[in-house]
Amino acid sequence: MIAMDERVGDERPEDLDKIGKLALELGVELNDDAADEAAAAVAMWLFDGSIEKLPGGYDLGELSPNSPVKELQSFPQDLVLVGRSSILIKGLSNRLGITWSLCKEWAPIARTVLNSEPDVVEDRRVRFVAVLRTLKQWSKGRVTRLVTKLPGPIRSRVANAIVKREERKSRKALKVRGGSED
Repeated sequence: MIAMDERVGDERPEDLDKIGKLALELGVELNDDAADEAAAAVAMWLFDGSIEKLPGGYDLGELSPNSPVKELQSFPQDLVLVGRSSILIKGLSNRLGITWSLCKEWAPIARTVLNSEPDVVEDRRVRFVAVLRTLKQWSKGRVTRLVTKLPGPIRSRVANAIVKREERKSRKALKVRGGSED
């Protein structure tokens, strides 16, 4: 995603080579007689809806006889849902006249993940703190979804209780900070 977002041009050989290699690393397998630009064309076709012309002279239409899809020998199972979703969103955005690109949406997230501190110890063990943090994020999402489905009066009471709890936490934090400065 980052390589596609940072490419200088859609026809630049260095960019196409880098994008193609990364696509092949994901597990995309091409036909033996596929053109050199085929891997990059498949990646750009799937993940970048902002392009108007694919490298190697491929067509954007998936049903076209000159579609990069025709060059696929196999596609990794892990990417099927992402690919299908991307194609659906591209179709909708195209129909609505909106330029949309998955790589432009995901590139900032990918940069953040790659530049963040790892939650893995040297011997590749996952830290318990990382598991707790993930569980906490997941549970907050579930509780939020549950609360939004509650009837209005109950939802108001829950929101009021949450606000009061946060106020108490803030006051307590201020007291702790104020007490340590004396």
